[in-house]
Amino acid sequence: MAQTYSDAGLLPSATLQPYGQNILKYGIGQLGTPIDVSKLTPQVAGQSAFQQQAAQGIADLGGLGTVQRDASGQVTGFTGGTGVASYQPYLDDISQQNLLDPGQGYQQFMSPYQQEIINTTLADFDRQAQIGQQTVSDAAYTAGAFGGGREGVARAEYQSNSDRNRAALLAGLYGQGYNQALTQQQQQLGNLQGMAGLVPGLQQQNIAAFDALGQQDQLLEQSKLNAIAQANQSAYQLPLDRITDVSNIYGSVAGAMPGSPSQKFTPNPILTGIGGFANMYTTLGGNMMNQNNQQNQNV
Repeated sequence: MAQTYSDAGLLPSATLQPYGQNILKYGIGQLGTPIDVSKLTPQVAGQSAFQQQAAQGIADLGGLGTVQRDASGQVTGFTGGTGVASYQPYLDDISQQNLLDPGQGYQQFMSPYQQEIINTTLADFDRQAQIGQQTVSDAAYTAGAFGGGREGVARAEYQSNSDRNRAALLAGLYGQGYNQALTQQQQQLGNLQGMAGLVPGLQQQNIAAFDALGQQDQLLEQSKLNAIAQANQSAYQLPLDRITDVSNIYGSVAGAMPGSPSQKFTPNPILTGIGGFANMYTTLGGNMMNQNNQQNQNV
């Protein structure tokens, strides 16, 4: 009977052949399965809501307007911007109020009651001055100089002193009001300058806080995306690993059984013995021939 390849040991045992066929079938089926690469590809988390709010805050600080983004979250431009930074309104107030002009800036801070105070004060001064004039007349009458030159000189000197005092009083009242208005002008200027620095500073603190929260959210989202990608990769790799494991087991079992191509054929012991005997015969025959040649030479 003719010997087949299976009988000659070139194919695995018939018992293992169905397992090999199934492994091949599963492997081909796995290779033919469509792969959604997007599920296996690592993804990058976009900006969180806090980070977007922080970016909008920066745009507001610079007067850029509303941040515009495309579908991927990339900034594409700005709309509604005025080009006016957040501190600009306070600078406008300083300019509109002429707070840097010492000749005009104080006027809006003058007391609306100042003129009334001046008028009342001067009216009282004038009454006192008239009383003083009467005192001069009474003194001239007592001295017997009433209506004379001496009285006229005394009255003129008194009036001159009174006028100087009245002018000094008026100047003092105006100066007091001006100084008070100038002080308030400087205070207002300092307040607006302080607000121009304070408000952007507070906004920047809020932006920094939003950005910090946003980074935490972004890291969390990135961790989720990484975990999903790793899970998808594991789900894709698991069938291949199982096929590989079964193939290894199959190869190990097949290699341990007679007739496996992964195991070398064991030499036939009869042939091994014949080969050894032939080698020994060759060696002995060669020695005997050498001995005969030496004997012939001696004879």
